[in-house]
Amino acid sequence: MNYKNLIIVVVLAIWGCEEPIRLDLPSGEPSTIIDANISESNVVSRVVLSKSLGFNDTIDFPPIENASVVLQHTKSETSFSFNYVNTLSVGAVYEAQNEVQLITNDFYFFSVYLPGSIEDPDTLYQATMKMPTKVPVDGIGFRKLDNEVDQHVLRIFFTDPEGERNFYSWRVSQKINGEFVILSTTKVPLYTDQGIDGKSVFVEFSGKNFSLNDTLQVHFKSLTRDAYDYYRSLNNLIDVSGTNTSADNPRSNFVSSAGDRSFGYYSLEGVDDTEIFAVIDSL
Repeated sequence: MNYKNLIIVVVLAIWGCEEPIRLDLPSGEPSTIIDANISESNVVSRVVLSKSLGFNDTIDFPPIENASVVLQHTKSETSFSFNYVNTLSVGAVYEAQNEVQLITNDFYFFSVYLPGSIEDPDTLYQATMKMPTKVPVDGIGFRKLDNEVDQHVLRIFFTDPEGERNFYSWRVSQKINGEFVILSTTKVPLYTDQGIDGKSVFVEFSGKNFSLNDTLQVHFKSLTRDAYDYYRSLNNLIDVSGTNTSADNPRSNFVSSAGDRSFGYYSLEGVDDTEIFAVIDSL
């Protein structure tokens, strides 16, 4: 059977997940998808494992629920195991067994071991990444929309560290029916410090406007240059996916012991989770 691989970016909250980004890509056999966004945050740090779907398939992504997932500090024996916790439509979710503590500018080795079967050998996927500098949120503000009743755009204020290249992304959780849910976005929000090195600036969340009674939490991410380039390529692919099905997959940073091609990415991130706040208290 021929397949068209579907790549997916998954950002999970504690109680749910956002809508996945699915792209039609060149045909091939089903492949392993590893979406690993790892940080000290207990909200947006998750690993999702699945297999790609056929182009005409409408079922959930086949989960990989029997993997061994480990994050290893390259300068010590410190390691963090990620255990399988549940399965969603986008794949099997793994979370850290213990609190993750990361050292800025140190490298961390990430591995996913998939046990084989009689037909298939064991497979080990590996990647290495440097921990970026975590940049804290200075404050939260809102811009009221003209000619709109009780509609406000969220602004995230921060100070860019001087003398180094920095790359950013951000997520927003909203309390809905008593539970916090990470809000979906059409593309991955991205920002760099080009032209604003060392300055205090703000970015806006464009995924949704908010009313005075909404309750939110911001997850402000510092990325490596490689992760930024990967997500920028993914955003570019989303832009052309409606008309260009021959576009290449964004390049994964995983190396496989079996030599097969995997999709997804291992991103080590410095995440500042703000305090939970009400919109009305931030105006």
